[in-house]
Amino acid sequence: MALDQTNLMRLSILIFLCFFLMFPSSKGQQIDDSLLVASLSRTTCYGNCPYYEIKVYANGIATYLGKKNVLLIGFYKATINENIIEQILNKALQIKYMSLNNKYPLKGIGIIDFPVCITSIKTKKGKKKTIYNRNDSPQKLIEFQNFFDKLFEETEWKKI
Repeated sequence: MALDQTNLMRLSILIFLCFFLMFPSSKGQQIDDSLLVASLSRTTCYGNCPYYEIKVYANGIATYLGKKNVLLIGFYKATINENIIEQILNKALQIKYMSLNNKYPLKGIGIIDFPVCITSIKTKKGKKKTIYNRNDSPQKLIEFQNFFDKLFEETEWKKI
């Protein structure tokens, strides 16, 4: 049985589709909240504060939601290197993130016009912690927040 060019093309497409369905992406390109390992959100203020959120997932996905006073407005997604996840978790370990308070300032709501920076970490052992920082936090927490931001400055975000 000889294959003409049309049938050969159809067979090639069929083989490609079968291969594609049998071997999906190894990165698991799905956004799955159970895989969330770190996040950073900056809230709005009465001025021109950047208002956005970055989420990092164990499967190598990162999402960005730009809301106001940022270059990228809308929902974006990127594939990131495992090294970035490791850097975030190592920095959290270095500053003893899990032993910091859950909220700053410790008393009251703080300076109302200041934005809140909300960070969240889930350790490799599954322990979770979220910190709400408006003002009067330790310098090492501010450095962690800035470190987190800096890791994503060169990310190639794709609009969804």
